[in-house]
Amino acid sequence: AGIRKVVSREEYLNKINVFPVPDSDTGTNMAYTLTTIEESIHSQVHSNIQDMMAVVADAALDGARGNSGAILAQFILAQFLVGFSEGIRGKMHLNVKQFSEAVQTAKSFAYQALVQPQEGTILTVLAEWADHIQSLSHKIADFQEVLEQALNRARTALEDTPRKLEVLAKAGVVDAGAQGFVDLLEGIQKYIEQGILEAQSKMSTVIAKTAGKSHSTKYQFCTECLILGEKINRPELMAHLNEIGDSIVIAGTKTKAKVHLHTNDPKGAFQICGRYGQVTGEKVDDMLKQQKDAHEKQAAIALVVDSTSDLPEDIIDRYNIHVIPVRLNFGEHHYVDRVTLSIEEFWKELQSNPHHPQTSQPSPGDFRRQYQFLSTHYDSAISIHLPQILSGTYQSAQVAGQSLPHFPIGLFDGNSLSLGIGLITLRAAEAIEAGKSFDDVINVVRKAIESTSIYFLLDTLEYVVRGGRLPRSKQRIADLLHLNPILTVSPEGSLVPAGKLWGRRNRVERIYRFLKKQIPAGSSYRVGIIHADCPDDAEALRVLFLNDLPDDQLFVSTIGPALGVHAGPGVIGAAIQIWEDK
Repeated sequence: AGIRKVVSREEYLNKINVFPVPDSDTGTNMAYTLTTIEESIHSQVHSNIQDMMAVVADAALDGARGNSGAILAQFILAQFLVGFSEGIRGKMHLNVKQFSEAVQTAKSFAYQALVQPQEGTILTVLAEWADHIQSLSHKIADFQEVLEQALNRARTALEDTPRKLEVLAKAGVVDAGAQGFVDLLEGIQKYIEQGILEAQSKMSTVIAKTAGKSHSTKYQFCTECLILGEKINRPELMAHLNEIGDSIVIAGTKTKAKVHLHTNDPKGAFQICGRYGQVTGEKVDDMLKQQKDAHEKQAAIALVVDSTSDLPEDIIDRYNIHVIPVRLNFGEHHYVDRVTLSIEEFWKELQSNPHHPQTSQPSPGDFRRQYQFLSTHYDSAISIHLPQILSGTYQSAQVAGQSLPHFPIGLFDGNSLSLGIGLITLRAAEAIEAGKSFDDVINVVRKAIESTSIYFLLDTLEYVVRGGRLPRSKQRIADLLHLNPILTVSPEGSLVPAGKLWGRRNRVERIYRFLKKQIPAGSSYRVGIIHADCPDDAEALRVLFLNDLPDDQLFVSTIGPALGVHAGPGVIGAAIQIWEDK
């Protein structure tokens, strides 16, 4: 009941979010954490409070995701639940006094999660609520009465938050995280009094006035991960992370800790965390991009791709495209594509590391979190991804989209790879910028998928073999014959041969002639040139196409890990997009 109260207030909590930065998504991220808890308690029900709270605390840690505005709200709430679970260890039932003691343990855990606790936030409200329960527990034995009086104290503490935090006073709002905590308590109290569990729905609320249109910060990335280890030294970990960032929160226990910080060096942060155990669930959000979404005028339709699209950064920035990164690992070393491992670093690692890399698609949770954030700033979204037959990315996005039935998402199997997906996304971006409707953009994307093809020439079959996609015997035959295959994506979404070249001599000129044959005479088209660590060949191919196309219809990009782990270095090719009229 408490969770559903908070979820119903998601939009309002986003609008009053001004601390630590006004990125307008505290409600979204609190809702994400709490719905993760709700899903867990529906699937794992226990008959005693100790086991039940262990489920809740574990789900809170797993679901505690967000950016700067949510660190106090999500992580402190998660750590409070972890502390409460610790406080009732060994107890199957609780009376009011035992409940009070557990709440005090929870309060202590919440404060310990921060390097510099900030009053005037959810911490203050939580502490006053907990302390009032403790004082009442000495004279009142009835849970309903104690919780009702404690709720009133929490409401008073909430109203006082602007007096303790100047940024709230200037904006004329209360702290968003603290408001979410009080909403949680109110939902609980209403259920206790009335016994009614309301259906999930979003309420229309008065939009609070927020201060300012932008916010400057010295750190760009909101960085999170989960550490699984033994005897995690949280104070020592905090000290090391404090050297490369701020807004540090470490929630959890000695064996499982959720870490959050703001930094310009996510890779370094994950390396530090790796000293204390196995690092999983890495997440990196660009806070500058999130603030742009929240405070600058945007189109009504958001555009989402994953990092396999290999779009150049200038196009991503130009059209404010939202990119969900894939993850990859070389043995036990895990990376976030283009965030903790650059494309240049990837190619060096691929050729020197004895472990062949593995990529993993974004999870439904990655998509859901992105879609939830976008739903607070856009009317709808277009989301374009790899072919279903080659990757589970589309399915992850589909599952996530089903959890937001009120936010229209045009989800597409792009039936292409790399910059083929990129050019399709570019056509969608141009249509959105032109002010086309959601339905019109969907039609544009459908036509773009039909009219976009990709072709790439492999330099070797070695990496296809390493990835288990081809027997070594066939590589030996190809090497003996000096055969280099040209691959494309079939109409069904499979990777298939489209041609071949014999030998490497003049390969750029020959792949250019091959590509030209794929373009119907008299067609208008654009070309996205792709390469795998061979920029000179890509530039030579671009110069050849300049004889046919203006420079603004030519794009050059480097192949990323998703295709690179199988194709290997030395690949050259192009995506071709044809249209009747642009």
